[in-house]
Amino acid sequence: MHTESSDTPQRQVFSLSEITGSIERMFSKYYASPYWIRAEISKLNYYPASGHCFPDLVEKQEGKVRAQVRSIIWRDDLYRISQKFQEVTHEPLSEGIAIMFQAYVKFTSEYGLSLHITDIEPLYTLGEMARAKLATIEQLKKEGIFQQNKQVSLPLLLKSVAIISAETSKGYNDLLVTLNNNPYGYRFITRLFPALLQGDGAVESIRKQLIQIRKTINEFDAVLVIRGGGDEVGLACYDHYDLAAEVALFPLPVISGIGHSTNETVVEMVACINKITPTDVAHFMIAGFRSYHERIIKAERTLTESAVQTTRAAIQNFNELTLAFQQAAVTFVNNEEDSIGLMALGIRESVNVAVFNHRIALSRYETSLMVQPSRLLGGSRSLLDDKLKMLAFHYLHLMKDHTGLVENAERSVLLLDPVNVLKRGFSITRYGGKALKPGSSPAPGATVETETLSEIISSTVTETRIK
Repeated sequence: MHTESSDTPQRQVFSLSEITGSIERMFSKYYASPYWIRAEISKLNYYPASGHCFPDLVEKQEGKVRAQVRSIIWRDDLYRISQKFQEVTHEPLSEGIAIMFQAYVKFTSEYGLSLHITDIEPLYTLGEMARAKLATIEQLKKEGIFQQNKQVSLPLLLKSVAIISAETSKGYNDLLVTLNNNPYGYRFITRLFPALLQGDGAVESIRKQLIQIRKTINEFDAVLVIRGGGDEVGLACYDHYDLAAEVALFPLPVISGIGHSTNETVVEMVACINKITPTDVAHFMIAGFRSYHERIIKAERTLTESAVQTTRAAIQNFNELTLAFQQAAVTFVNNEEDSIGLMALGIRESVNVAVFNHRIALSRYETSLMVQPSRLLGGSRSLLDDKLKMLAFHYLHLMKDHTGLVENAERSVLLLDPVNVLKRGFSITRYGGKALKPGSSPAPGATVETETLSEIISSTVTETRIK
């Protein structure tokens, strides 16, 4: 403690260490016993090198921090507490979980206030986890999406699937080995979308990959969410509302194989299909192909049996029809032979009657032919004589008439004969070798020829006058 000089007002001043030392002594006196405290781990602050852990603890109300303090879990206590906590809750100590713990309230001059945690009650955390899980389920049901992914139609065959897992996950490896080595030779198309499978970042990591799958949704038949085979640690993230809602609203069927057999998570509840392990998921996919294959084989067998039965029935029916046709043909031929025999007998009788009748008719025609020609010849001879007499009479009369006409024509022709014309003192004048005609007078100076009975006279035209 220090007292100021006389020229200043007297006041008592303490050093920082004196104050913190006083507080430390007070804490040692009044906070000697441990307390059970409720809080949330906001940051774990684990240091693997030393094995110690320095969690930051907070208390929130309506999203606001009401109190916060740093705590300490020494290495030996941390190992014991972690083992006990994980055995009960199936979750590791991690950030974001509510805990009830036993701690000594400590204050030191060097580090200030802190809580020295010596024990944790995991049943309290388990109850908080159950309460959060129940709240997630109620919220999903209230929004009407709890059963939505279960109503998505599951393809008959899961040929191409998107897998959300870790590449190093044993469950992912078990899935691929089971699918690729199936005894039936079925082939599947798989594509890994790597994600954290547990811990603080698991919810956002898995949601991010679901959103990524939506961009190529037409390439897949379903989405598989799988993790380490049989490991039941770190399942709290699968009860988180954000992740469960994303799965419930996903447009493709989601198949879960998280790898445990107890305490079904909310993601498994809302998924279209839930299988315990990734290997079970692989067997489910193979079983779909096997079931379809067996249906095809059964259908093939049924079709074969049906075809054999149909063929046998057709052969039997054909044989029966052939026999019936043969019998009908024989009956028809017999009936036709009988009918033809009767027709032949009738024809023979008809022919005989017709021949007899024609013989009588021919006899009559023969008699008629013997008598009729004489009658026809006699009548025709008389007719021809009459015609001949008429023809001679007409011939004489016609010759007489035409003889006079011919003689008149002959006289006219003789009169018009040029020689006879010249004999009567006429002449013929020609110009250019042609007799002159009216309107064709030669020009003066032209030479013309005049023919008389006894001579031809050439003249030169000196003048032409029109009468």
